[in-house]
Amino acid sequence: MTTPDEYDYLVVGAGPAGSVVASRLAEDPGVRVLLVEAGGRPRSFLLDMPAALPFTYQSTRIQWGYQAGPEPHLDGRTIDEKTGKVVGGSSAINAMIFNRGNPMDYDGWAALGLPDWSYAHVLPYFKKMETWEEGADDWRGGDGPLHVSRCRAEHPLFETFLRAGEQAGFEVATDHNGYKQEGLHIAQAFVHNGIRWNAARGYLRPALERPNLQLLTHALVEKVVVEGGRATGIVVSGPHGRRTVHASREIVLSAGPFNSPKLLLLSGIGDADDLHGHGIDVAAHVPAVGRHLENHPGVDVQFGTRHADSLTSQIGLVGRAVLGARWLLTHRGLGASNLFEAGAFLRTRDDADFPTMQYEFLPLTRQLRGGKVVPVPGFQFWMDLSRPESRGQVSLRSANPADAPSIVFNHLADPRDARDLLDGVRLAREIARQPAFARVTTGELSPGADAVTDADLLAYLRRRVGTSYHPSSACRMGTGEDSVVDDEGRVHGITGLRVVDASIMPKSVTGNLNAPIVMMAEKISDRIRGRAALPVATAAFHRSGGTRWSPSGPT
Repeated sequence: MTTPDEYDYLVVGAGPAGSVVASRLAEDPGVRVLLVEAGGRPRSFLLDMPAALPFTYQSTRIQWGYQAGPEPHLDGRTIDEKTGKVVGGSSAINAMIFNRGNPMDYDGWAALGLPDWSYAHVLPYFKKMETWEEGADDWRGGDGPLHVSRCRAEHPLFETFLRAGEQAGFEVATDHNGYKQEGLHIAQAFVHNGIRWNAARGYLRPALERPNLQLLTHALVEKVVVEGGRATGIVVSGPHGRRTVHASREIVLSAGPFNSPKLLLLSGIGDADDLHGHGIDVAAHVPAVGRHLENHPGVDVQFGTRHADSLTSQIGLVGRAVLGARWLLTHRGLGASNLFEAGAFLRTRDDADFPTMQYEFLPLTRQLRGGKVVPVPGFQFWMDLSRPESRGQVSLRSANPADAPSIVFNHLADPRDARDLLDGVRLAREIARQPAFARVTTGELSPGADAVTDADLLAYLRRRVGTSYHPSSACRMGTGEDSVVDDEGRVHGITGLRVVDASIMPKSVTGNLNAPIVMMAEKISDRIRGRAALPVATAAFHRSGGTRWSPSGPT
């Protein structure tokens, strides 16, 4: 029989993974589940309004405020990392873009010794999680908790982008989350009836109606309690003091790609020498904790247009008021858009069998002018590197749980990453110089027409590279000393403890991470509950071929 401070399962973090795990575990009425979240419940309508994305990015109340750096290969700069500190986690503040990754990503995981994570094994869980507005088929789900819609992409520049891509020799993908990812596309988003549809709304909100699931907010987990090699509880502090909560079955860390490795280290799970340096007793020597950190480094390529041809013509002071009022009354119009309504997955190298670059196309630009970031008539390509080779680390600054972790991505440490990004800039320029864009563009704004040589563009990258807020892999799955958890998320050397979030990805995927995180949480939830895995899928997918681009042109 459990006590008020004892549960069967403790889940740390109410982000996309934690919301899924807690809700699925609570489907078993005989267990008690406590979900612990450092932030609070969302209170502002701006978190529901897709077009309010810039405001959610700027709000410090609902974020951890972490920075990465100094980055040794980016002139020592620091990079802001947007991570949600609110129920829903980063799915409550992100750009809502729905991308699964490339099927070859998951077959690559399988090749690393994780056979149950091949595309055939994960596709059923992608289907389970979603309701795709265009209906179920061999690749898509039709009755899952998360609603996915195709963006309306009504601004004329989105059509211009697609036509220019075709003129440059590329195809437009019918469904880039179906048979074939590669090509240009109209984006898909976690938006339903004009509202952000995040993991908390799709999974957690209905699950909280069950009496066996409790949500504790404004609670900072300081560490996992480990006794005799078993995780038995967590130490939690908050407005009502500090206490220990016990788990009779398991503890699941879904604290995110920065905080999950941080919590393992604070709990004595990590490299023994590093832990001793902070005065932390070693519970398990797992040297890979915090290492192999990945992210998708990216940069803007911007072009000017006349005011009338850009979305800036609709978002002046009056335009924003009309946009907001219409959305509040009807949940329609531009307020129901995440603005990232078209994109592409393209290859920049002949020797790549996967898209090396992801592009998000926006029919507006923003630039720093007069000390302020202001909208500028134009359009831009946000481009990021799909599978970077550079690796970073999450480590402790101190043994104080209130201190932010040290985060260094080491972007561009591997020269192959710089080469791919240089080619990515040139490919964006190639698309922008096609006839479809000729009638609207007034010239390149950044890097600028004078940035021609590799040295020019590399200097631009060092000044401007940021990330797509896709950190992963600092607690990666595997079988050897280079990994932290096994193929079911169980931490090496400790019983009763799992990690389930982006940090356990053995390698990042070709695309945004929210959908893969939910898929992983669904899959591991079945394992925790002792349920049989869903039947292996047989749907085919596009492996190679199609147009490859190189600086000398399409091949």
